[in-house]
Amino acid sequence: MKNQWKYLVGFWLMAACTKETNKTTSENGVVTIRGQQYVLDWSDEFEYSGLPDSSKWDYETGFVRNNETQYYTDARIENCNVGNGVLHITARNDSFEGHPVTSASIESFGKKEFKYGLIEVRAKMPHLGSGTWPAIWMKGVNDYIVGWPKCGEIDIVEWVGKAPVVALGSIYTQAEGSTKYAERHWPYISLNSDFFTNQFHNYAIEWDSTQIKFFVDNNNYVTYTRQDLGVDWEPFTKPQYLKLNLAMGGIIPPIGGGGDIDYSKFPYTFEVEYARYYMKVR
Repeated sequence: MKNQWKYLVGFWLMAACTKETNKTTSENGVVTIRGQQYVLDWSDEFEYSGLPDSSKWDYETGFVRNNETQYYTDARIENCNVGNGVLHITARNDSFEGHPVTSASIESFGKKEFKYGLIEVRAKMPHLGSGTWPAIWMKGVNDYIVGWPKCGEIDIVEWVGKAPVVALGSIYTQAEGSTKYAERHWPYISLNSDFFTNQFHNYAIEWDSTQIKFFVDNNNYVTYTRQDLGVDWEPFTKPQYLKLNLAMGGIIPPIGGGGDIDYSKFPYTFEVEYARYYMKVR
């Protein structure tokens, strides 16, 4: 369903950041990040054990989209669990309930919605191996009313094991009355094949009424604007919800989806250290 993408490739030498890079906190809880003041409105620091916090997350289940191979399970600890301060989303070749490949997708739908501000997730991609397709992304909360892409989609980051040096930031959108949808994609490229898999990095967007700025660590590698999208910006003036998932296989432009799976390297685990939502101080 997603096709015809265009971008200019930019190469970036990237460095790891610590958990609190470029952040200072005042006594009243105001946090300064990249020169902008925020207050923390919502987070999951994953400082507990067991299944993800049910007050913050729900599950997608079944075969959901993009001809992907995995079956998303519901609250199955073998596919989704928290321990040692980290969320683990694990894809397994275990034939659970007759499904050869299982994984998990959690979302904040019905629990928490986001409109403008800074959304930041600190994560580490699965070990190298083709077929993996982890994503940190958002969809409009009106998805079940207007459908995709009129709800708007913000892909904070997508990564595939078959192209391990590339992290991709994308948007999909279509205004009411538009005859076709708009999409934008831009890659953040490392010269090291294990950069995304060997350490945690911060993946974030800074979103307001006029633009969405994408970051890996403190590097703003692309900005999408209302001026560029015109009327198709309209879905991004409405609340969205957050999704964290590890897909396997699948075929979809521009990154081609997960593609062929290396079954010899199961299990694959996508790790998340925290998810945070900050609102700007007015």
